[in-house]
Amino acid sequence: MKEIIRENRGKLIVSSLVILLPLLTGWLMLGRVLIQPFFLLAVHWICLWVTFRDQRDRKQSRKAIGLIVWLLPAMSLLFGTISVLAESKMRKYSAVTALVCFGFGVLFLVCGNYFPKIRRNRTMGIKVKWALENEENWNATHRFGGKVWVAAGLLAMICSLFAEYEIAIVLFTVIVLLAAFVPCLYSYLYYRKQVREGSVEKGRRKPGTVIFTLAVVVGVAVFLGWTLFTGDMEIVYGENSFTVETGSWKDLTVEYSEIEDITYEPKDPSDEVSGIRTNGLGNFRVSMGSFENEIYGDYTRYTYAACDSCVVLNVSGKIVVINGENDEATKEIYDTLLEKTGNGK
Repeated sequence: MKEIIRENRGKLIVSSLVILLPLLTGWLMLGRVLIQPFFLLAVHWICLWVTFRDQRDRKQSRKAIGLIVWLLPAMSLLFGTISVLAESKMRKYSAVTALVCFGFGVLFLVCGNYFPKIRRNRTMGIKVKWALENEENWNATHRFGGKVWVAAGLLAMICSLFAEYEIAIVLFTVIVLLAAFVPCLYSYLYYRKQVREGSVEKGRRKPGTVIFTLAVVVGVAVFLGWTLFTGDMEIVYGENSFTVETGSWKDLTVEYSEIEDITYEPKDPSDEVSGIRTNGLGNFRVSMGSFENEIYGDYTRYTYAACDSCVVLNVSGKIVVINGENDEATKEIYDTLLEKTGNGK
């Protein structure tokens, strides 16, 4: 392992610096430090450590090792660019969608071309049980998977050309799911074929494997539940401004002097028109961040999904929509802001 690290020392240093490069971009263009590069750097070194530690990975081709060395740096640059575009003040959602589709299309193309060259290991490639346990299955799966990923890459790049970004997002999601699922299904069908031909024996499920699988399923279910159904906000009123404090997205501070108008809406007008979230957090409980619809144009929203009413603020010509967990809490927000500013309808 030390010998492999020594041989690739230059690449490891440069790739780590490339991963951290978006830190400089975020600081210069957004005025803050991006978190993603630190996470990707940790994942990068974990993958490298597991790869070099696995005895079989030491026999990987130079191209396969190069793939794992440079894959996460490429993703870091892509995510950094997306973050800058997403938080810029221009109309950016179509540009961000195009960049995501095109960038991941390139990654799919590169990975698809490398798949047939990857030897059996537990770090890189399509790591399903049937492929890991059989060399023939591994090779067949990665030859087929490489073709699937190349096709997925081309289709994803085509999605970046769509004028309707909503269609592009839907198609891109379907492409990614198929690229992940189809090679795994092929590997299983190839395994079934080998069992019928008698070239491999049908394996028995070990109790430990079943327990691990159940633990993973439960863990994923808990994570999805936490992601989709949690989120809270609290409005803190100061002498000159109020702040919407959240634990899952950046806080929003509004100066009272910048509020030109306050309107209480018993039913949120946005519910009657189509709109999108351009940069922010949205789930079944809360919506936070930047949004766009045909009523308000580009606007800011910090609202609970279960509450129909809302308070619409005109802040220096820009719309901010907020509410509480229920109608009573929302009316209280309206009355408090009316008292603080003296503006309202």
